[in-house]
Amino acid sequence: EGIDVSQWQGTIDWTLVAGAGKRFAFVRASAGSLTSDPNYAANRTGARRAGIAVGAYHYANPGSATNDATNEANWFLSHASLTSGDLVPALDLEVNNGLTTAALTTWVQTWLARVKSVSGVAPMIYTNPNFWQTQMGNTAWFAQNGYTVLWIAHWGVNAPTVPASNWGGRGWTFWQYSSTGTVAGISGNVDLDRY
Repeated sequence: EGIDVSQWQGTIDWTLVAGAGKRFAFVRASAGSLTSDPNYAANRTGARRAGIAVGAYHYANPGSATNDATNEANWFLSHASLTSGDLVPALDLEVNNGLTTAALTTWVQTWLARVKSVSGVAPMIYTNPNFWQTQMGNTAWFAQNGYTVLWIAHWGVNAPTVPASNWGGRGWTFWQYSSTGTVAGISGNVDLDRY
């Protein structure tokens, strides 16, 4: 059991989070190419000190400007503290900002390839079934080309729907099953995840 957090959770008592049985946390490092999460460093440090495995994620704000995907990848890489032993970095893909399926697919490929080339690790993709099916054409290209780790968001169900032919036959790795969880050490709602 784990969680994912950003500045919206405020100050977190990570010792209490660990005591509540949470074993991993995805922490937002950046969004777009202009926003860094002001709580990233504190959340990363606090979680690690509490013995919680940590991974960084980037909230994608795809656009059609020249080099947009590369610029966002570089922004993420300059703000995320990726080190050996971390969870695989994640691209949070929830909006298309008017890009066509083909353009969005190319954008995602470019972002992932840039982060992989610098970090040496193929990032995971966070998405929800409807977005992937409607905005990404339900493509299985990523699952078939080395991006095998899927973090699927599907709330209020007994098991998530997994797009792209069950992610190329691999299924989900992480499942965000609630956006309204409560966890000791966090004020208000927090996303709940399962590995």
